[in-house]
Amino acid sequence: MRRFLYFLTALIILISFSARGQIVSGQSGGAYDLISAVNSLRTDNGLQPYQIDSNLMASAQEHAEYMALTGNITHTRADGSTPSTLGFIENIAGGYNLTSTVVIYSMWTDADHWNTMVGITYGVVGAGVAEKDGYIYYVLQVKRIATGLEGQPTPDFNSTADPNVVSPVITNTPQIDGSIFHEVLDGQSLWSIATTYNISIAEIIAWNNLLPTPIIFPGERLLVRVAPTSTVTPTVTLTSVPPTRTITPTVTPKTPTVTRTITMTPSPTLKPFFSFQKIDPSQRKWIGIALVGFCAIGFLAVVLVGFVKKEK
Repeated sequence: MRRFLYFLTALIILISFSARGQIVSGQSGGAYDLISAVNSLRTDNGLQPYQIDSNLMASAQEHAEYMALTGNITHTRADGSTPSTLGFIENIAGGYNLTSTVVIYSMWTDADHWNTMVGITYGVVGAGVAEKDGYIYYVLQVKRIATGLEGQPTPDFNSTADPNVVSPVITNTPQIDGSIFHEVLDGQSLWSIATTYNISIAEIIAWNNLLPTPIIFPGERLLVRVAPTSTVTPTVTLTSVPPTRTITPTVTPKTPTVTRTITMTPSPTLKPFFSFQKIDPSQRKWIGIALVGFCAIGFLAVVLVGFVKKEK
């Protein structure tokens, strides 16, 4: 039975070392790169660089490897201790293809994480980086140095939240116009918000007019989806086609050409001196009697003239 227990214990230790062997330590490179980036940020904000502390370096590296071993991003150690019980404040992050710049300016942009980096006037720092199966884990530990008034921490952006608390990002429902606003909770960062809403950090910065290296605060409302632009659908109205008008050609009057026309002058008709046809029938009788009378008178005159000449 004892042999079996020894064998089982040795097997567990072997498995533990085998899993630990897959963890790649970033102590020599990534950890110091992270501290250098943080100190550069402090210089840009008019602060003195953090001094590297060997104990914090070892503690941070140990916790980075612990997270890589368990696959969890957590502030709680294997023995149940937390940064607050150990006397320092801590930023942690994890993801694929992460760099120090991405971690600082994309994942640690909320007030609590930002306070760890630029919210302390003087302090010492330690960092640890570990990688397992392409997933990289970052740890930054900072301890304040109390040297009279100069050692007092600067305002922590009015944050009263526990820096070890990380609130999950829950998507909000769209408003009437289709836009979505997200209210920042304690421990949320631009990176976690952008990942949840499937957008980029650059879009959040542009939509909310944030600085290139923004700081977000609990209670802040961020526009995470722009209202879609309404497209007006034209209404098709069926209109009957009017008949085609037949064009009537316009006759242009032609100016007549004046031609000389020969006008025949009528010849006067000779009227008879006297016409019986135009005499009324009732008058013809009397005219006839008158003519006979004249003839008789003429005959008598001729006879009388003849006899008179013979007597001489």
